[in-house]
Amino acid sequence: MTQFLSEGLKENVLSICKRIAGFHKIVAACFYGPRVCGCADEKSDIDVLLLLSGYRTGLKCYSKPLNGVNVFILAADQRIFERDVEQGWLGEFVAEKVTVPYEPLINEKYLWRREVKVKRRIIWELCENIVLGSPELCHELLIKPEYFMYESMMRRARLFPPITYSFLNMLRRDLKRKNVELMMNGYLKAINELVEENQITFSNGHVRITQKLINTIRNQKPRFPVFLRSIQRTAFLHVLSVLPKMMAPLMQDQQTFMKSHQQVEAEELVLHLEEPEKYLLMPTPLGLVPLSDKTTIEDFVRKTVPSGTTLDIKIEQMGGVLNSVYLLRFRKNHEEQKVVVKKFKDWLGFKWFPLSLWTLGTKTFAVSGRTRLEREYAINHFLQGHGFPVPKVLHISHQERLIFEDFIEGENMVKVIKRIISSKEKATDEAALVRGVGRKIAEAHRLGVAFGDCKPENIIVAKDEKTYYVDLEQATRDGNQVWDVAEFLYYSGHYVFPIFPSDSAELIAKEFIKGYLEAGGKKETVKRAASARYTKVFSVFTPPHVVLAISNICKKMGGG
Repeated sequence: MTQFLSEGLKENVLSICKRIAGFHKIVAACFYGPRVCGCADEKSDIDVLLLLSGYRTGLKCYSKPLNGVNVFILAADQRIFERDVEQGWLGEFVAEKVTVPYEPLINEKYLWRREVKVKRRIIWELCENIVLGSPELCHELLIKPEYFMYESMMRRARLFPPITYSFLNMLRRDLKRKNVELMMNGYLKAINELVEENQITFSNGHVRITQKLINTIRNQKPRFPVFLRSIQRTAFLHVLSVLPKMMAPLMQDQQTFMKSHQQVEAEELVLHLEEPEKYLLMPTPLGLVPLSDKTTIEDFVRKTVPSGTTLDIKIEQMGGVLNSVYLLRFRKNHEEQKVVVKKFKDWLGFKWFPLSLWTLGTKTFAVSGRTRLEREYAINHFLQGHGFPVPKVLHISHQERLIFEDFIEGENMVKVIKRIISSKEKATDEAALVRGVGRKIAEAHRLGVAFGDCKPENIIVAKDEKTYYVDLEQATRDGNQVWDVAEFLYYSGHYVFPIFPSDSAELIAKEFIKGYLEAGGKKETVKRAASARYTKVFSVFTPPHVVLAISNICKKMGGG
């Protein structure tokens, strides 16, 4: 490790540490703070972490004069330090000293191992946050290793704002490269350990969370969020006992920062830290897009159209009660381009209430705009990777809640259903399309995906008769596949007039189920679609005799 302090100074500090230790064994010691990070002046304290064996006091601060400056020593019991490393027992109050740049004084190997250990835990916990907070997006995200460092800083700054000055000083423009490299060494070692255990993968400079780690996190017992469990009551008393004395070095950090940032308000400090979301990336055909992206519709067109070209943008409303959906038209290379733009709003108030009542006890819909945006992107990206016909996602603006997709030229499946219903003879071509829909839904189910909103109006039949699935905001891995079958069949049935016989709805159901079973769909899934749990939902707007007819076909073709 690079040395920043003179040998003479080290000897003097070591003598002070030995006097403080007394009969206690010194396990390890290191310098940290402005002197190591490079942002100190001649009056800055010399900050030292001293780890002692069997130190019953637990935590204690000392300030000793040395050559006109103070040596500030944070003495900690080895067991308390290791609990903070392994569990965040003190909210990383002590362990944090080896997550930032430090210079070993005693027992470098011990400090390195603990540095890697705490950073490994930080990586695990932040992956846990991603998996639990973005259950679909976590499968597709590419994570730059720096994310774990910056997100850890952001988390600590929000929990304990005064420490923000320390982070900002060590990351100022002339020091950032050196200090980031020092901190990232431990993170990269921890990442490699997790790669060896197949918890994550690491290639081309990006981390991906493996299915093994996702399953482990989802199957573990519910725990308090990291920021709530980080400081237990006993540990909190330890921190309180030294906090007043710990404020002195932090005040020095504040003074150092304010010398060159006099206009910055204390409330704005956290905003000056590096944005961690810049290092969480989503693959798209136009390149990797960070979660911090704030692209607007106009920005998207400017990125897409060659520079210098006159922009002729037309935006048309395409409908959507719970979302805003637009058709974006512009010219590129003298040809008109069509892009569908969806704005994902949170479902609040009256608009959401009827939908929640309609499916009460049977189906739960995602309400958050962010959640639905992430599902639309993640499932689309997954299905497209398996050759499934879905619109290509061209760009995603996570902050603006916008997603940009290819416009699919074709006919809505609703028109096909209506032609079957109105036809006096067997609509052979249309029936074949319905059977094809059944096949495709079965293929998605075999991949573990449930669409969640499988109405005919969300399916487009292209000119080549390929069926595209254009609304995936309710889609999930391992979701309710029975709902998909039930919704397509019973929703199709609601286009039958109450005075019409049910034979056309029966034809639709038979063709769909044939295709579904031919492509490997489970008979049990079809059979369960006949249960009252599903028929009651659709009986609100589908004629009773049609619901009964479809239900009987599901029972018969489902094997019981």
